[in-house]
Amino acid sequence: MIKRIILISLVAVFAYYAGTQGLTPGNITDWFEENKITETLKSTLSKTLELAEEKQVAEKAGNLIDDLKEKVSD
Repeated sequence: MIKRIILISLVAVFAYYAGTQGLTPGNITDWFEENKITETLKSTLSKTLELAEEKQVAEKAGNLIDDLKEKVSD
């Protein structure tokens, strides 16, 4: 219950501040477009997924190498 009250309070404070500064949803979307935030997020997510895939491949290759070493030593 306390978390909800804090969250609602933060949203209310942000909304009040935005209202006093004259911010509108259009201004916010324009800011995102000007700073190319969506493109940056997409490229960051893409790189993160690539690194995760590389790590999985490395782990699988390590397991395969270990299995092969066991078979060769037997």
